[in-house]
Amino acid sequence: MDYRSFVSERKALLVSPAGYGKTYTIVQSLKYTQGKQLILTHTHAGVASIREKIENENIPSNQFHIETISSFCQKYVQNFYVGNDIPDQENKQYHAFTLDKAFLLFKSPMVQHIVKSTFVGLFVDEYQDCTKKQHDVIMVLSDLFPTRILGDPLQSIFDFNGDLVDFERDLPDFTSYPDLDVPNRWYRNGYNTLGDIIKGFRENLISREPVSLIENIPSGLHIFPVQNGDLYSFKSSYTKPLQAIIANRRKDPTMESLLIIVPEYEEVLPVGSRNRGTISDRVNIKNRIDFANRLTLLEAIDDRSFYQIARTADELVLGINRAKNKINRVKKDILLSVFKKTEIDSWFSKEDFTVKRSESDKGKTFKVKQKFNSFFKEPSTYNLLALLVEAKSQFGLKQKREAIHRNLLNSLKQSTYENISVYEAMKNNRNQIKRVGRKVDGKCIGTTLLTKGLEFDTVVLLDANKFDTPEHLYVALSRCCKKLIIFTDNLKLSPY
Repeated sequence: MDYRSFVSERKALLVSPAGYGKTYTIVQSLKYTQGKQLILTHTHAGVASIREKIENENIPSNQFHIETISSFCQKYVQNFYVGNDIPDQENKQYHAFTLDKAFLLFKSPMVQHIVKSTFVGLFVDEYQDCTKKQHDVIMVLSDLFPTRILGDPLQSIFDFNGDLVDFERDLPDFTSYPDLDVPNRWYRNGYNTLGDIIKGFRENLISREPVSLIENIPSGLHIFPVQNGDLYSFKSSYTKPLQAIIANRRKDPTMESLLIIVPEYEEVLPVGSRNRGTISDRVNIKNRIDFANRLTLLEAIDDRSFYQIARTADELVLGINRAKNKINRVKKDILLSVFKKTEIDSWFSKEDFTVKRSESDKGKTFKVKQKFNSFFKEPSTYNLLALLVEAKSQFGLKQKREAIHRNLLNSLKQSTYENISVYEAMKNNRNQIKRVGRKVDGKCIGTTLLTKGLEFDTVVLLDANKFDTPEHLYVALSRCCKKLIIFTDNLKLSPY
Protein backbone atom coordinates (compact mmCIF):
# COMPACT_ATOMS: atom_id res chain seq x y z
CA MET A 1 0.00 0.00 0.00
CA ASP A 2 1.43 3.35 -1.08
CA TYR A 3 0.19 5.55 1.78
CA ARG A 4 1.75 8.73 0.41
CA SER A 5 -0.05 8.25 -2.90
CA PHE A 6 -3.31 7.35 -1.13
CA VAL A 7 -3.43 10.61 0.84
CA SER A 8 -2.26 12.71 -2.12
CA GLU A 9 -5.46 11.91 -4.05
CA ARG A 10 -8.28 14.42 -3.83
CA LYS A 11 -10.76 11.54 -3.57
CA ALA A 12 -9.59 7.98 -2.91
CA LEU A 13 -11.36 4.66 -2.29
CA LEU A 14 -9.95 1.48 -0.73
CA VAL A 15 -11.81 -1.82 -0.32
CA SER A 16 -10.41 -4.07 2.40
CA PRO A 17 -11.76 -7.31 3.90
CA ALA A 18 -11.97 -7.65 7.68
CA GLY A 19 -8.56 -8.08 9.26
CA TYR A 20 -6.59 -7.13 6.16
CA GLY A 21 -5.33 -3.74 7.39
CA LYS A 22 -8.04 -1.14 6.85
CA THR A 23 -7.52 0.57 10.23
CA TYR A 24 -3.75 0.11 9.85
CA THR A 25 -3.99 1.98 6.54
CA ILE A 26 -5.69 4.92 8.26
CA VAL A 27 -3.03 5.01 10.97
CA GLN A 28 -0.11 4.81 8.53
CA SER A 29 -1.70 7.37 6.21
CA LEU A 30 -1.81 9.91 9.05
CA LYS A 31 1.99 9.91 8.99
CA TYR A 32 1.86 11.42 5.49
CA THR A 33 -0.72 14.14 6.15
CA GLN A 34 -0.41 17.72 7.35
CA GLY A 35 -2.85 19.43 9.73
CA LYS A 36 -5.81 17.93 11.59
CA GLN A 37 -7.60 15.04 9.89
CA LEU A 38 -11.25 14.24 10.57
CA ILE A 39 -11.87 10.48 10.92
CA LEU A 40 -15.49 9.33 10.82
CA THR A 41 -16.91 5.85 11.34
CA HIS A 42 -20.22 4.29 12.34
CA THR A 43 -19.86 2.58 15.71
CA HIS A 44 -18.74 3.80 19.10
CA ALA A 45 -16.61 0.71 19.60
CA GLY A 46 -15.01 1.50 16.25
CA VAL A 47 -14.14 5.01 17.43
CA ALA A 48 -12.36 3.57 20.49
CA SER A 49 -10.56 0.92 18.43
CA ILE A 50 -9.22 3.41 15.86
CA ARG A 51 -8.17 5.86 18.58
CA GLU A 52 -6.28 3.15 20.47
CA LYS A 53 -4.35 2.07 17.36
CA ILE A 54 -3.48 5.66 16.47
CA GLU A 55 -2.28 6.38 20.00
CA ASN A 56 -0.15 3.20 19.94
CA GLU A 57 1.75 4.78 17.03
CA ASN A 58 2.37 7.94 19.12
CA ILE A 59 0.69 10.21 16.58
CA PRO A 60 0.02 13.60 18.24
CA SER A 61 -3.59 14.22 19.18
CA ASN A 62 -3.62 17.55 17.33
CA GLN A 63 -3.30 15.66 14.04
CA PHE A 64 -6.63 13.84 14.19
CA HIS A 65 -10.19 13.88 15.50
CA ILE A 66 -12.30 10.68 15.58
CA GLU A 67 -16.08 10.57 15.87
CA THR A 68 -19.10 8.69 14.57
CA ILE A 69 -20.86 10.20 11.57
CA SER A 70 -24.00 10.46 13.68
CA SER A 71 -22.40 12.36 16.55
CA PHE A 72 -20.47 14.67 14.19
CA CYS A 73 -23.70 15.72 12.47
CA GLN A 74 -25.52 15.96 15.80
CA LYS A 75 -22.90 18.32 17.19
CA TYR A 76 -23.28 20.81 14.34
CA VAL A 77 -27.08 20.64 14.42
CA GLN A 78 -27.09 21.31 18.17
CA ASN A 79 -24.80 24.31 17.75
CA PHE A 80 -26.04 25.93 14.54
CA TYR A 81 -29.59 24.81 13.80
CA VAL A 82 -32.21 27.41 14.66
CA GLY A 83 -35.53 25.77 15.42
CA ASN A 84 -37.46 24.10 18.20
CA ASP A 85 -38.61 21.05 16.22
CA ILE A 86 -35.69 18.72 17.02
CA PRO A 87 -37.20 15.34 18.02
CA ASP A 88 -36.35 13.70 21.35
CA GLN A 89 -33.10 11.82 21.15
CA GLU A 90 -34.68 8.37 21.54
CA ASN A 91 -37.26 9.16 18.85
CA LYS A 92 -36.82 7.03 15.72
CA GLN A 93 -36.93 10.21 13.61
CA TYR A 94 -34.06 11.88 15.50
CA HIS A 95 -31.16 10.57 13.40
CA ALA A 96 -32.89 11.23 10.07
CA PHE A 97 -33.70 14.74 11.26
CA THR A 98 -30.10 15.52 12.25
CA LEU A 99 -28.77 14.18 8.94
CA ASP A 100 -31.22 16.32 6.96
CA LYS A 101 -30.31 19.46 8.88
CA ALA A 102 -26.58 18.68 8.89
CA PHE A 103 -26.64 18.32 5.09
CA LEU A 104 -28.13 21.83 4.79
CA LEU A 105 -25.75 23.29 7.38
CA PHE A 106 -22.65 21.86 5.69
CA LYS A 107 -23.71 23.60 2.47
CA SER A 108 -23.80 26.92 4.32
CA PRO A 109 -20.74 29.13 3.62
CA MET A 110 -20.47 30.06 7.31
CA VAL A 111 -20.42 26.44 8.52
CA GLN A 112 -18.13 25.42 5.66
CA HIS A 113 -15.68 28.09 6.78
CA ILE A 114 -15.76 26.70 10.34
CA VAL A 115 -15.24 23.11 9.17
CA LYS A 116 -12.40 24.05 6.82
CA SER A 117 -10.77 26.10 9.58
CA THR A 118 -10.82 23.02 11.83
CA PHE A 119 -9.90 20.16 9.47
CA VAL A 120 -7.81 19.80 6.33
CA GLY A 121 -8.65 16.22 5.35
CA LEU A 122 -11.20 13.44 5.87
CA PHE A 123 -11.10 9.66 6.33
CA VAL A 124 -14.36 7.69 6.43
CA ASP A 125 -14.21 4.10 7.67
CA GLU A 126 -16.79 1.31 7.18
CA TYR A 127 -18.32 3.24 4.28
CA GLN A 128 -20.47 0.29 3.23
CA ASP A 129 -22.74 1.09 6.19
CA CYS A 130 -23.54 4.62 5.01
CA THR A 131 -27.15 5.39 4.21
CA LYS A 132 -27.91 7.61 1.25
CA LYS A 133 -28.39 10.57 3.60
CA GLN A 134 -25.06 9.95 5.31
CA HIS A 135 -23.45 9.59 1.89
CA ASP A 136 -24.91 12.95 0.85
CA VAL A 137 -23.37 14.57 3.94
CA ILE A 138 -19.97 12.99 3.23
CA MET A 139 -20.09 14.13 -0.40
CA VAL A 140 -20.65 17.74 0.72
CA LEU A 141 -17.65 17.43 3.07
CA SER A 142 -15.57 15.82 0.29
CA ASP A 143 -15.85 19.07 -1.67
CA LEU A 144 -14.17 20.92 1.20
CA PHE A 145 -10.97 18.88 1.57
CA PRO A 146 -9.25 15.64 0.42
CA THR A 147 -11.36 12.59 1.29
CA ARG A 148 -10.32 8.94 1.64
CA ILE A 149 -13.05 6.31 1.88
CA LEU A 150 -12.46 2.79 3.20
CA GLY A 151 -14.90 -0.10 3.42
CA ASP A 152 -15.97 -3.58 2.38
CA PRO A 153 -19.36 -4.37 0.79
CA LEU A 154 -19.32 -7.86 2.37
CA GLN A 155 -19.49 -6.24 5.82
CA SER A 156 -22.63 -4.23 5.10
CA ILE A 157 -24.83 -5.44 7.97
CA PHE A 158 -26.95 -2.43 8.89
CA ASP A 159 -30.45 -2.79 7.49
CA PHE A 160 -31.90 0.47 6.20
CA ASN A 161 -34.48 -1.02 3.83
CA GLY A 162 -32.10 -1.00 0.91
CA ASP A 163 -31.14 2.63 1.45
CA LEU A 164 -27.40 1.97 1.57
CA VAL A 165 -24.58 3.41 -0.50
CA ASP A 166 -23.34 1.48 -3.54
CA PHE A 167 -19.60 1.78 -4.15
CA GLU A 168 -19.79 1.39 -7.93
CA ARG A 169 -22.83 3.58 -8.47
CA ASP A 170 -22.33 6.31 -5.86
CA LEU A 171 -18.56 6.91 -5.91
CA PRO A 172 -17.76 7.37 -9.62
CA ASP A 173 -15.27 10.21 -9.12
CA PHE A 174 -13.18 8.42 -6.46
CA THR A 175 -9.86 6.85 -7.46
CA SER A 176 -9.99 3.14 -6.55
CA TYR A 177 -6.88 1.56 -5.05
CA PRO A 178 -6.19 -2.19 -5.34
CA ASP A 179 -8.08 -4.23 -2.71
CA LEU A 180 -5.97 -5.36 0.24
CA ASP A 181 -5.54 -9.14 -0.08
CA VAL A 182 -3.43 -10.40 2.86
CA PRO A 183 -5.19 -11.52 6.11
CA ASN A 184 -2.71 -9.70 8.33
CA ARG A 185 -4.77 -10.00 11.53
CA TRP A 186 -4.08 -13.74 11.60
CA TYR A 187 -0.66 -13.71 9.98
CA ARG A 188 0.81 -11.30 12.52
CA ASN A 189 -0.42 -13.55 15.35
CA GLY A 190 1.06 -16.69 13.81
CA TYR A 191 -2.34 -18.16 12.86
CA ASN A 192 -1.76 -18.22 9.11
CA THR A 193 -3.86 -21.35 8.52
CA LEU A 194 -6.87 -19.86 10.33
CA GLY A 195 -6.48 -16.67 8.30
CA ASP A 196 -6.41 -18.65 5.07
CA ILE A 197 -9.49 -20.62 6.14
CA ILE A 198 -11.47 -17.44 6.84
CA LYS A 199 -10.23 -16.01 3.54
CA GLY A 200 -11.67 -19.12 1.89
CA PHE A 201 -14.96 -18.57 3.72
CA ARG A 202 -15.05 -15.06 2.26
CA GLU A 203 -14.56 -16.37 -1.26
CA ASN A 204 -17.45 -18.83 -0.73
CA LEU A 205 -19.73 -16.06 0.51
CA ILE A 206 -18.88 -13.71 -2.36
CA SER A 207 -19.65 -16.54 -4.80
CA ARG A 208 -22.82 -17.34 -2.84
CA GLU A 209 -21.65 -20.89 -2.21
CA PRO A 210 -22.10 -22.79 1.09
CA VAL A 211 -19.38 -22.35 3.72
CA SER A 212 -18.17 -25.88 4.45
CA LEU A 213 -16.85 -26.48 7.97
CA ILE A 214 -14.25 -29.11 8.89
CA GLU A 215 -14.29 -30.36 12.45
CA ASN A 216 -11.61 -29.33 14.93
CA ILE A 217 -8.63 -27.98 13.04
CA PRO A 218 -5.67 -27.65 15.49
CA SER A 219 -4.78 -24.27 14.01
CA GLY A 220 -7.73 -22.62 15.75
CA LEU A 221 -11.07 -23.75 14.27
CA HIS A 222 -13.31 -25.83 16.52
CA ILE A 223 -16.80 -27.13 15.70
CA PHE A 224 -19.51 -28.13 18.21
CA PRO A 225 -22.45 -29.98 16.59
CA VAL A 226 -25.80 -29.10 18.19
CA GLN A 227 -29.48 -29.76 17.57
CA ASN A 228 -31.61 -27.24 15.70
CA GLY A 229 -33.49 -24.99 18.14
CA ASP A 230 -31.43 -26.15 21.12
CA LEU A 231 -29.99 -22.74 22.11
CA TYR A 232 -33.21 -21.52 23.71
CA SER A 233 -34.45 -24.82 25.13
CA PHE A 234 -34.70 -25.32 28.91
CA LYS A 235 -32.16 -28.18 28.87
CA SER A 236 -29.84 -26.70 26.27
CA SER A 237 -26.72 -28.69 25.36
CA TYR A 238 -24.97 -25.33 24.91
CA THR A 239 -24.89 -24.69 28.64
CA LYS A 240 -22.01 -26.87 29.87
CA PRO A 241 -19.52 -26.19 27.05
CA LEU A 242 -20.18 -22.45 27.23
CA GLN A 243 -19.76 -22.44 31.00
CA ALA A 244 -16.40 -24.22 30.54
CA ILE A 245 -15.32 -21.73 27.86
CA ILE A 246 -16.15 -18.76 30.12
CA ALA A 247 -14.57 -20.28 33.24
CA ASN A 248 -11.34 -21.08 31.34
CA ARG A 249 -10.07 -23.40 34.08
CA ARG A 250 -7.03 -24.35 31.98
CA LYS A 251 -5.93 -20.69 32.06
CA ASP A 252 -5.61 -20.47 28.29
CA PRO A 253 -4.60 -16.81 27.68
CA THR A 254 -6.40 -16.76 24.32
CA MET A 255 -9.69 -17.41 26.16
CA GLU A 256 -9.41 -14.26 28.29
CA SER A 257 -10.20 -12.13 25.23
CA LEU A 258 -13.54 -13.72 24.39
CA LEU A 259 -16.55 -12.71 22.31
CA ILE A 260 -19.75 -14.77 22.14
CA ILE A 261 -21.91 -13.78 19.17
CA VAL A 262 -25.66 -14.47 19.16
CA PRO A 263 -27.35 -14.33 15.72
CA GLU A 264 -30.35 -12.07 15.19
CA TYR A 265 -33.04 -13.51 12.94
CA GLU A 266 -36.78 -14.05 12.57
CA GLU A 267 -37.96 -17.42 13.82
CA VAL A 268 -41.01 -18.79 12.02
CA LEU A 269 -43.58 -20.34 14.37
CA PRO A 270 -46.62 -22.53 13.63
CA VAL A 271 -48.59 -19.32 14.02
CA GLY A 272 -46.74 -16.10 13.24
CA SER A 273 -43.08 -15.44 14.02
CA ARG A 274 -40.78 -13.85 16.61
CA ASN A 275 -37.43 -12.11 16.61
CA ARG A 276 -34.49 -14.03 18.05
CA GLY A 277 -31.18 -12.72 19.39
CA THR A 278 -32.90 -9.79 21.11
CA ILE A 279 -31.53 -8.18 24.26
CA SER A 280 -33.94 -10.32 26.31
CA ASP A 281 -32.64 -13.48 24.63
CA ARG A 282 -29.05 -12.48 25.33
CA VAL A 283 -29.84 -11.69 28.96
CA ASN A 284 -31.42 -15.13 29.35
CA ILE A 285 -28.46 -16.88 27.72
CA LYS A 286 -26.02 -14.97 29.93
CA ASN A 287 -27.97 -15.86 33.07
CA ARG A 288 -27.79 -19.54 32.14
CA ILE A 289 -24.05 -19.71 31.36
CA ASP A 290 -22.43 -16.97 33.46
CA PHE A 291 -23.16 -17.37 37.18
CA ALA A 292 -19.89 -15.65 38.15
CA ASN A 293 -20.77 -12.57 36.05
CA ARG A 294 -17.60 -12.75 33.95
CA LEU A 295 -19.32 -11.69 30.72
CA THR A 296 -20.08 -8.12 29.74
CA LEU A 297 -23.46 -7.81 28.05
CA LEU A 298 -22.95 -5.46 25.08
CA GLU A 299 -25.80 -3.04 24.39
CA ALA A 300 -26.64 -0.48 21.74
CA ILE A 301 -25.69 3.05 22.82
CA ASP A 302 -29.09 4.46 21.88
CA ASP A 303 -31.23 1.58 23.16
CA ARG A 304 -34.48 3.14 24.33
CA SER A 305 -34.19 1.38 27.71
CA PHE A 306 -31.57 3.93 28.80
CA TYR A 307 -33.89 6.85 28.17
CA GLN A 308 -36.94 5.07 29.58
CA ILE A 309 -35.31 4.34 32.94
CA ALA A 310 -34.10 7.95 33.15
CA ARG A 311 -37.59 9.32 32.51
CA THR A 312 -38.98 6.90 35.08
CA ALA A 313 -36.49 8.15 37.67
CA ASP A 314 -37.54 11.75 37.03
CA GLU A 315 -41.23 10.83 37.33
CA LEU A 316 -40.57 8.93 40.55
CA VAL A 317 -38.82 11.89 42.18
CA LEU A 318 -41.68 14.22 41.21
CA GLY A 319 -44.53 11.84 42.02
CA ILE A 320 -43.50 9.67 44.97
CA ASN A 321 -45.48 11.73 47.48
CA ARG A 322 -48.67 11.05 45.53
CA ALA A 323 -48.20 7.28 45.58
CA LYS A 324 -50.60 5.19 47.67
CA ASN A 325 -47.83 2.77 48.57
CA LYS A 326 -44.45 4.46 48.28
CA ILE A 327 -42.32 1.37 48.89
CA ASN A 328 -44.16 -0.57 46.21
CA ARG A 329 -43.87 2.35 43.78
CA VAL A 330 -40.08 2.42 44.14
CA LYS A 331 -39.92 -1.35 43.79
CA LYS A 332 -42.06 -1.48 40.65
CA ASP A 333 -40.69 1.60 38.90
CA ILE A 334 -36.97 1.25 39.57
CA LEU A 335 -35.85 -1.82 41.49
CA LEU A 336 -37.60 -4.37 39.27
CA SER A 337 -36.36 -2.53 36.18
CA VAL A 338 -32.74 -2.70 37.30
CA PHE A 339 -32.33 -5.78 39.50
CA LYS A 340 -33.33 -9.43 39.17
CA LYS A 341 -36.87 -10.18 40.33
CA THR A 342 -36.03 -13.31 42.33
CA GLU A 343 -33.70 -11.35 44.60
CA ILE A 344 -36.10 -8.41 44.93
CA ASP A 345 -38.87 -10.83 45.96
CA SER A 346 -36.74 -12.24 48.76
CA TRP A 347 -36.49 -8.82 50.45
CA PHE A 348 -39.83 -7.23 49.55
CA SER A 349 -43.41 -8.39 49.97
CA LYS A 350 -46.26 -7.06 47.81
CA GLU A 351 -46.70 -3.98 50.00
CA ASP A 352 -43.65 -3.69 52.27
CA PHE A 353 -40.30 -5.14 53.22
CA THR A 354 -40.20 -8.86 53.98
CA VAL A 355 -40.01 -9.64 57.71
CA LYS A 356 -36.69 -11.36 58.34
CA ARG A 357 -35.82 -13.62 61.27
CA SER A 358 -32.05 -13.34 61.52
CA GLU A 359 -30.56 -10.33 63.27
CA SER A 360 -28.16 -9.83 60.38
CA ASP A 361 -30.99 -9.59 57.84
CA LYS A 362 -32.97 -7.34 60.14
CA GLY A 363 -29.96 -5.00 60.32
CA LYS A 364 -29.66 -4.92 56.53
CA THR A 365 -33.37 -4.16 56.14
CA PHE A 366 -33.13 -1.38 58.72
CA LYS A 367 -30.30 0.34 56.82
CA VAL A 368 -32.18 0.19 53.53
CA LYS A 369 -35.39 1.41 55.17
CA GLN A 370 -33.52 4.48 56.37
CA LYS A 371 -32.61 5.34 52.77
CA PHE A 372 -36.20 4.79 51.65
CA ASN A 373 -37.48 7.09 54.39
CA SER A 374 -34.93 9.76 53.50
CA PHE A 375 -36.13 9.62 49.90
CA PHE A 376 -39.80 9.84 50.96
CA LYS A 377 -39.06 12.78 53.27
CA GLU A 378 -37.00 14.63 50.64
CA PRO A 379 -37.51 13.26 47.11
CA SER A 380 -34.37 14.05 45.14
CA THR A 381 -32.03 12.36 42.71
CA TYR A 382 -29.37 12.36 45.45
CA ASN A 383 -31.58 10.38 47.83
CA LEU A 384 -32.75 8.05 45.07
CA LEU A 385 -29.12 7.34 44.21
CA ALA A 386 -28.33 6.64 47.87
CA LEU A 387 -31.36 4.32 48.08
CA LEU A 388 -30.22 2.29 45.05
CA VAL A 389 -26.62 2.00 46.23
CA GLU A 390 -27.66 0.91 49.75
CA ALA A 391 -30.22 -1.63 48.51
CA LYS A 392 -27.70 -3.25 46.17
CA SER A 393 -25.02 -3.30 48.85
CA GLN A 394 -27.10 -4.59 51.76
CA PHE A 395 -29.31 -7.03 49.87
CA GLY A 396 -26.63 -8.21 47.43
CA LEU A 397 -28.88 -7.48 44.46
CA LYS A 398 -27.65 -8.46 41.02
CA GLN A 399 -28.46 -6.18 38.11
CA LYS A 400 -30.39 -7.45 35.11
CA ARG A 401 -28.33 -5.42 32.67
CA GLU A 402 -25.07 -3.98 33.91
CA ALA A 403 -25.05 -1.08 31.43
CA ILE A 404 -28.53 0.08 32.49
CA HIS A 405 -27.57 -0.02 36.17
CA ARG A 406 -24.22 1.72 35.68
CA ASN A 407 -25.55 4.47 33.46
CA LEU A 408 -28.55 5.13 35.70
CA LEU A 409 -26.22 5.65 38.67
CA ASN A 410 -23.98 7.94 36.61
CA SER A 411 -26.98 9.94 35.41
CA LEU A 412 -28.34 10.30 38.94
CA LYS A 413 -24.96 11.63 40.03
CA GLN A 414 -24.77 14.12 37.15
CA SER A 415 -28.37 15.17 37.80
CA THR A 416 -27.47 15.93 41.41
CA TYR A 417 -24.24 17.81 40.69
CA GLU A 418 -25.52 19.86 37.72
CA ASN A 419 -29.12 20.33 38.84
CA ILE A 420 -30.56 18.86 35.64
CA SER A 421 -33.09 16.10 35.04
CA VAL A 422 -31.98 12.48 34.99
CA TYR A 423 -33.17 12.33 31.38
CA GLU A 424 -30.93 15.25 30.36
CA ALA A 425 -28.04 13.65 32.22
CA MET A 426 -28.64 10.36 30.40
CA LYS A 427 -28.62 12.16 27.04
CA ASN A 428 -25.32 13.82 27.98
CA ASN A 429 -23.97 10.43 29.00
CA ARG A 430 -24.97 8.79 25.69
CA ASN A 431 -23.60 11.70 23.62
CA GLN A 432 -20.28 11.62 25.44
CA ILE A 433 -19.85 7.95 24.54
CA LYS A 434 -20.70 8.75 20.92
CA ARG A 435 -17.92 11.32 20.79
CA VAL A 436 -15.12 9.51 22.63
CA GLY A 437 -16.07 5.92 21.80
CA ARG A 438 -16.54 2.87 23.94
CA LYS A 439 -13.69 0.44 24.45
CA VAL A 440 -14.80 -3.18 24.40
CA ASP A 441 -12.53 -5.94 25.68
CA GLY A 442 -12.39 -8.86 28.12
CA LYS A 443 -15.21 -11.40 27.91
CA CYS A 444 -18.35 -10.21 26.13
CA ILE A 445 -21.61 -11.39 24.62
CA GLY A 446 -23.25 -9.48 21.80
CA THR A 447 -24.34 -9.46 18.16
CA THR A 448 -22.65 -8.65 14.87
CA LEU A 449 -24.19 -5.16 14.93
CA LEU A 450 -22.64 -4.47 18.35
CA THR A 451 -19.19 -5.91 17.65
CA LYS A 452 -18.49 -4.93 14.07
CA GLY A 453 -14.97 -3.57 13.68
CA LEU A 454 -13.74 -5.25 16.86
CA GLU A 455 -11.36 -8.15 17.27
CA PHE A 456 -10.98 -10.72 20.05
CA ASP A 457 -8.51 -13.58 20.50
CA THR A 458 -11.36 -16.09 20.71
CA VAL A 459 -14.79 -15.81 19.11
CA VAL A 460 -17.70 -18.19 19.71
CA LEU A 461 -20.58 -18.30 17.23
CA LEU A 462 -23.85 -19.64 18.60
CA ASP A 463 -26.31 -21.18 16.12
CA ALA A 464 -23.99 -20.31 13.24
CA ASN A 465 -26.51 -21.84 10.84
CA LYS A 466 -29.01 -19.09 11.82
CA PHE A 467 -27.06 -16.14 10.38
CA ASP A 468 -29.38 -15.17 7.56
CA THR A 469 -27.18 -13.03 5.31
CA PRO A 470 -23.62 -13.50 3.93
CA GLU A 471 -22.66 -10.13 5.43
CA HIS A 472 -23.67 -11.01 9.00
CA LEU A 473 -22.00 -14.42 8.78
CA TYR A 474 -18.76 -12.95 7.41
CA VAL A 475 -18.60 -10.27 10.11
CA ALA A 476 -19.13 -12.96 12.76
CA LEU A 477 -16.51 -15.31 11.29
CA SER A 478 -13.88 -12.57 11.01
CA ARG A 479 -13.91 -11.13 14.56
CA CYS A 480 -11.36 -13.65 15.87
CA CYS A 481 -7.56 -13.39 15.94
CA LYS A 482 -6.50 -16.81 17.24
CA LYS A 483 -9.44 -19.13 17.84
CA LEU A 484 -12.86 -19.60 16.25
CA ILE A 485 -15.42 -21.85 17.97
CA ILE A 486 -18.59 -22.59 16.02
CA PHE A 487 -21.80 -24.16 17.38
CA THR A 488 -23.98 -25.32 14.49
CA ASP A 489 -26.46 -28.02 13.47
CA ASN A 490 -25.11 -28.06 9.92
CA LEU A 491 -21.54 -28.24 8.62
CA LYS A 492 -22.63 -26.37 5.49
CA LEU A 493 -23.65 -22.78 6.21
CA SER A 494 -25.85 -21.21 3.54
CA PRO A 495 -27.00 -17.74 4.60
CA TYR A 496 -28.74 -16.91 1.32
